[in-house]
Amino acid sequence: MLFDDLPLEIVQYIFSLCCGRVKFKIPQTRDHISRLGTTQVTLSLVCSRWREIALNTSALWGDVVVEYNAGRTRALGPTAPLQFVQNWLNRARTTPISLSIAVHKALESQITAISQTLLSSFHITNLTLKSIQCHHLLLPTNNSYFLESLHLSLYEAARATDAFPRLPEMPSLKEFHFCLLPDEFEDLTNIYLIPWHQLRVFALSDVQWPSQILFNILQRCKSLVECTLLVELYGQYEHDIVLPNLESLVLDMNGRGSADPIILSLTLPNLRSLDIRRPLLWRMKLLLSPKAIVMMAQRSGFKCLTDFSLCRTEQPVDVRSLLGSMPALERVQLYGPLMFQPGTFDDLSSGTIGPQLEEIRFGVISDEEIGLLLETVGQRREKAKTVSDIRPFAFVTGHCTRESDFESLNQRAKQCGEAFNADVAILIDSTSDEGSHWESDQDVGSDTGEELDLESWE
Repeated sequence: MLFDDLPLEIVQYIFSLCCGRVKFKIPQTRDHISRLGTTQVTLSLVCSRWREIALNTSALWGDVVVEYNAGRTRALGPTAPLQFVQNWLNRARTTPISLSIAVHKALESQITAISQTLLSSFHITNLTLKSIQCHHLLLPTNNSYFLESLHLSLYEAARATDAFPRLPEMPSLKEFHFCLLPDEFEDLTNIYLIPWHQLRVFALSDVQWPSQILFNILQRCKSLVECTLLVELYGQYEHDIVLPNLESLVLDMNGRGSADPIILSLTLPNLRSLDIRRPLLWRMKLLLSPKAIVMMAQRSGFKCLTDFSLCRTEQPVDVRSLLGSMPALERVQLYGPLMFQPGTFDDLSSGTIGPQLEEIRFGVISDEEIGLLLETVGQRREKAKTVSDIRPFAFVTGHCTRESDFESLNQRAKQCGEAFNADVAILIDSTSDEGSHWESDQDVGSDTGEELDLESWE
């Protein structure tokens, strides 16, 4: 069968697999020599039939990025290029649209033009807005009924005397990613009017927030399932915050204060993943009492917690007590310093603690502790053969000191892994960033896709 003989629905499906996100730069630079196109344009230029199919396949046109550098458009005005983008999006019809717009140094008139042209008449479900050095901010419009996911970034946004603007009603909003420096606004009252109660995902990026503001927000977030918080550790007090549906929490904490009030304020009965970090300054240890985490675990139950990661702390972490409070744990990452009570490795071998553990990543431990850890891998494997509720270790990593005989330890680890069908490694304590977590955060909207020359297709 010839391609042109395929049913229309199949051709449309094939086209949709070929086409992805499209980026528009406004304006294009004068020295942009190559004429850039997109798959949508290429398909439409093959023949009249393909052009008709492409233009009438709404799924091809609904994923767009706009980069608007207002400083270079003031002489020409924004109307023509924005009209081109509008025409592009019009082909999406009622298909849900994913739209990302970044504006730099825009005037009020330009913000108004963007809002009226691109934000006021489309079925937008996923929206990313970035305002960079704009006193007049690019915000969602009143046409936000279908909006399910919002990424809002305000960089160098306003004078300190300004109030944070009131956002429109967003009855379908379930996911909110926010980048904002609170000190840039004198009045943050309108932040509390965001529909926090209906959110399932909330994430901060780039900037730490005062814990008191976050506490006030979290008290409204009873439906949260995933949460990433950047917390400034100053002047904290304990609160009583219960998040019954939360399954994944990342706490990225900075400052010289104690993290204990944050930990002791949260009750998270259904948590599955907990990642406690300290950003950038990886050599600085977090002022956190490991006992606070144990108390949090006892209060929450942590019967569902499978993933736990803890950055470097001032106080040694009692591995036995900590893991003993997390009975369902499958993966653990502890940077240390670590303390192993007598019998800790025996409990790991027998499955008394961490019976479901499959991945262990330890920070620096002594040569003797490395030896015991390697023995534990084999003993755990044998125990798992006879007890169905105990899993063997599949991935084990420890760090030795710079004074250790690394070659010898590494060879023993390799032999251990080969003997017991596990990935076992001993690494040298290094100055690499400790932020190598299992899941890396990505800036939504950073994948800009194919770039289109606005003059390449009429």
